[in-house]
Amino acid sequence: MNLSAYKAVLAQPKAASIFLLGFLARFPFSTTGLLLTLHCVLTLHVSFTQAGLLVTAATLGAAISAPWRGRLLDKQGLRRTLVPPIIVNGIVWMTVPWLPYAGVLPLVFLGGLFSIPVFSIVRTSLAVIVPARMRRTAFALDSVFTEFVFMTGPALATVLVYSAGSRPTMILVGVLIVAAGLGLMVVDPPLRTDQIMLPTHLSEPLETAEAAAAAHTGEYNERRVFEDTQTGAIPVVGDPAQEQAKSAARTALLSWGGISILVSTAVGSMLLVATDVAFVALLREIGQEGMVGPMVSIMCAGSAIGGIVYGAMRTDVGALWILLLMGLLILPLALTHALILLIVFAFLAGTTIAPLLSATGEAIAQKVPEEGRSEAMGWHGSSLTIGAAMGGPIFGSVIDVWGANWGFGAAGLVAIGIAGAGLIAMRIRRGRVRRRLAATVPGLS
Repeated sequence: MNLSAYKAVLAQPKAASIFLLGFLARFPFSTTGLLLTLHCVLTLHVSFTQAGLLVTAATLGAAISAPWRGRLLDKQGLRRTLVPPIIVNGIVWMTVPWLPYAGVLPLVFLGGLFSIPVFSIVRTSLAVIVPARMRRTAFALDSVFTEFVFMTGPALATVLVYSAGSRPTMILVGVLIVAAGLGLMVVDPPLRTDQIMLPTHLSEPLETAEAAAAAHTGEYNERRVFEDTQTGAIPVVGDPAQEQAKSAARTALLSWGGISILVSTAVGSMLLVATDVAFVALLREIGQEGMVGPMVSIMCAGSAIGGIVYGAMRTDVGALWILLLMGLLILPLALTHALILLIVFAFLAGTTIAPLLSATGEAIAQKVPEEGRSEAMGWHGSSLTIGAAMGGPIFGSVIDVWGANWGFGAAGLVAIGIAGAGLIAMRIRRGRVRRRLAATVPGLS
């Protein structure tokens, strides 16, 4: 473990400012789900089920728009892409507080469709400015900062709602969302290497080779930047070579490896929601409702520490292995009602959260060429969103039928089953590839 790696990442040009910008920009977005729920229950006086439908509408809108918004980032650049979301979100969050439930539902879905892709922008920019060998550390550090945001943002929103009311709080969050979008436009973090280095147009054979190599190595950007500095040819918008690279990016994401990354991301997100729901149910069963918030914070603290350790590691650990470990660490929560043991097991399970997010983000950055990386990060964000949307209903039903402990048990077993199946399938596929190579290359064993 090498903690000096974090110092090296922060020493990269623009890295510190991008981390700070991502940290601040994520704050208002971390509050929206809880804020909509509190507004429904406390101000509109509707049921938790209706509040859940509202959050689901916003979530589905964001999941649908993330890849599309990422593609616009790749095609049009950051500033042009962010103008419509900033305008729409400003209108939505200034209007929603004053509408009845029937008017809020379509507007929050519209707001989700025009969500500002902070996650994709930050991760894509980090992949550009940080060398491939440092990406794990950079993504782990970004995951740690994200954990701190989600530890503090919803708590602050809750305090504001109970002290000032949900309407002023929603207006404040709307102002902060617009400010986050404007801040991203002002800073304009680079999304491609040709925004920070003098770009080049490679010959057609080299462009083809580069696109093919993108799925196999994380160092192709560094080789490209070196040639950029030697030639200085400027790429043009709509260049067929760029379109070919974008096509290669989508192909890489739809390969077995790309799909396994997205599935791992979705399942990990689903498990986080499952554990939150199970904690609420179990702590109510044992008369410790007041520990719900602290328990979530304990998991977030475990995630932050796990992320720091993972980012400093030099050994490669695949996302499926981390998902398997997450399942194994969640299972003990199904076996106890003792508060002290729940705290210990929650912390241990939390240590896998940031590493899983970091590993999946790093894998996408290495697998997908930068011409299509914002779109790929959009799919990564959609996987997180879809997993979170599925987690509540699926594991909530398990808890309703079999009890809170089975919520943890089912979550752990799902993670173990999916990760185990993925690892077995990967091993079988690699064996077939080796046999195919052995048959075509004489003397290869």
